[in-house]
Amino acid sequence: MVSTIRQRTNELKIDLSSTEIVLLGNASESAAKLLRGTVSLNLTEPMKVRSVTLSFTGKMKVSWSEGIGHHQHYHRKEKELITHNWQFIPIIDQANKKAFTLGAGEHKWDFELLLPGDLPQSLEAEGGQVVYRLKAVVERTAFLQNIVKKNVLRIVRCMLPTEFDLMQTLEIHNTWAEKMMYDILLPSKVYARGHLIPSTFHITPIAPKLHIRTLTVSLKEYCTYTANDCSKTDTRIVKTQREENPFLTQPGDATNDSIFWSKTISLDIPPMSSQMAFCDADNEMIRIRHKLKFVMCLVNADGHLSELRCSVPVIIISSISEQTEINNLPAYEQAWRSVLCLESGPSTPISEGAITPPIAHTSPMPMNTPNTTSHDVDEIPLESPSGEPLWWNGSNLSRVPSYRTAAQQEPVSLSTSLPSYDQLAGSPRHAAMFGQLTMSSGSPR
Repeated sequence: MVSTIRQRTNELKIDLSSTEIVLLGNASESAAKLLRGTVSLNLTEPMKVRSVTLSFTGKMKVSWSEGIGHHQHYHRKEKELITHNWQFIPIIDQANKKAFTLGAGEHKWDFELLLPGDLPQSLEAEGGQVVYRLKAVVERTAFLQNIVKKNVLRIVRCMLPTEFDLMQTLEIHNTWAEKMMYDILLPSKVYARGHLIPSTFHITPIAPKLHIRTLTVSLKEYCTYTANDCSKTDTRIVKTQREENPFLTQPGDATNDSIFWSKTISLDIPPMSSQMAFCDADNEMIRIRHKLKFVMCLVNADGHLSELRCSVPVIIISSISEQTEINNLPAYEQAWRSVLCLESGPSTPISEGAITPPIAHTSPMPMNTPNTTSHDVDEIPLESPSGEPLWWNGSNLSRVPSYRTAAQQEPVSLSTSLPSYDQLAGSPRHAAMFGQLTMSSGSPR
């Protein structure tokens, strides 16, 4: 009982800088991304351990069965996508596995790994899955239970901003001979889980006394799984929206030339918490795609029914927030006042109106980073001749922030933040530079 209570108080954690890795573009053009984190072990009293290790694995699996009874066949395939191991406490004597004693308190080990850009995105479908896991293990001495902690890392693949064709509106335009002309408009080809797909119908009847009985919009999903030389495709209707008698205006005494019908039907996509829909995927073992299908049921003048069917492919992604970094670039007034990367130390946010002197101290070196020779930091004038702080607040502007960092900053009006000509001209550095330029360009004719 005492041993059990003590083990519960020992806490092992895996802290990631981000639980989600976003890869931009398809597998052939996406750049690698860095996975970074810390393994921490909090002990209430000294503990003997044989090793402290961390493993990262990515696996793709598909499985399904076909047939009944003795004719049933089971298909299964598993592929290891990536694997990497870290050993934080080395084992000096592999044969005897000599134990090490860790003192009470918190112990931390940093880790990082560059993930290839061609990794498939995370997926949890009915017949297949792509899962990335981290597993930390504190191996203890004999007859004592190991301490294990597992974390799941989610990898998301997003389109590049150069793929403008995916963001353009879609239009289905056609004429059903002697019956009607119709247009179906979609605002985009890409939609996110939990959002709406608005479909707008514009219909002009040609046949006399034509009546629209129903309009139906359906999202259909196609999941194809491949194992060795066998494949299977599952189809299902994810969501359907049906409108009975969608148009109040019906053909009557007015001529068809004066009749024009318009209707927008919104179809909601199930959110990420639901298993009623999956995101699009395309790899060697799992392929998921979606189509938006439209059905118009018509009542002709003689009373018989006709149906018009059409479809268009659409792309379903996990969430719109994952597209922020690549689709919403920061404005200038947001970017120039964002977090600055100083040469001599870690990135430090500069508060509005603060005066920060040049940094000359040293900071701890990161893991696996060679020592570099330090350089003197040029002195930056902190005040104008009038005694007012300069607009850059004494910060080094030689490096720019990332788009994600810049986009998160509050917008600042340019009219009150840009320096005046007198402020720039009064700076000792700029005055010296101006004098050198004048002397070099002032050669006699």
